[in-house]
Amino acid sequence: MHRLWLPVCLTVLICSCAQYARPINTSADTRYSEVPVFFATNRNDTNDDNLNKRFGEYRSAPKYGIGTVAIPDDYPKAKQENYMRWNLILTRDPEEQPAVLDISRYKSTEHFRQINQQLQESTDKTLLFFIHGFNVPFERIIRISAKLAYDLEIDGAVSFFSWPSEHNATRYSADEGHLLWAQSDINWYVDQLFRQTSAEQIIFMAHSMGSRAMVNAIIEQFENHPEDIARSAALVFMAPDIDATVFSRDYAPQLTDFGIPVSLYVSSDDIALSVSRVLHRYPRAGEAGPDIVIVPGIDTIDATDSDADFLGHEYYFQGAQTIMDLYLWLAEGMPPELRGLEPVETERGTYWKIVPAPNADSPEP
Repeated sequence: MHRLWLPVCLTVLICSCAQYARPINTSADTRYSEVPVFFATNRNDTNDDNLNKRFGEYRSAPKYGIGTVAIPDDYPKAKQENYMRWNLILTRDPEEQPAVLDISRYKSTEHFRQINQQLQESTDKTLLFFIHGFNVPFERIIRISAKLAYDLEIDGAVSFFSWPSEHNATRYSADEGHLLWAQSDINWYVDQLFRQTSAEQIIFMAHSMGSRAMVNAIIEQFENHPEDIARSAALVFMAPDIDATVFSRDYAPQLTDFGIPVSLYVSSDDIALSVSRVLHRYPRAGEAGPDIVIVPGIDTIDATDSDADFLGHEYYFQGAQTIMDLYLWLAEGMPPELRGLEPVETERGTYWKIVPAPNADSPEP
């Protein structure tokens, strides 16, 4: 039976993590804003003139740089009244997506110098750091990172680490190995964000398989440098592809001891994590339902009713309600009880549920 499931599982995994959207046309008559995104990667540099193929899927020495991404000028921000209706997954124009305009590599010292310059020119001195999940190409994560910075109105700087994820449905286990191989480079980069940047607050965010690298990096960092906790604004796990029991038993107690705000976004409609559950034989920390992770000191947010891709795995940047909730928390500083979430009481504790979006065709209030 499991052999019959495997091809189906692998097909779902590649569909869930390798969707492509046509970028906007950046011709002279197109109006867009330029969003700078800093990056670190241990992928191979292809030196391809096509920016969408600049970094490949093979392991390599760490590299650093900055990319520029175009965001359409008519793309509303989360705080605007029309955001919820505009960002509903079925109403967006597929041709109005972020586009990579430029990628430049620098030595690590220049990389951090430019991050500091960006921070010095900002008002809140906040840095958003992101780690992606399984089967995500470099060009996609640079566009996603720019969209997150735009949606959350990060005035400081945004940076991400891209590990050598492969583009092959049968390479899920290989990606797990690549991520494990990349862990030491990720740990070093996280440490340098504290050592070499002037960020006053750092938001840490990870999606899916990338959550494994993030939780390990954060625990090592704060155990070795507890003084860095004061500069950590939040830790966000989106659809984490981590064993649910391991997260609750091993990771959560350490994370809550650090005393920084931690949120876990989950869904019972996440087909990709359902497949991962079949492959691993145990629930994932990013799944809702009867096995939902509830830990004192961690806010669990059920995003099942957030509009997202049809596989329910990328609601963290496609689901209007999830983006709005992230904005209210990270930009406005609102706790769950003030963000319009529905509290759900259980014997194990309370978690929060995102309220379904209004109909996209409903009249404006």
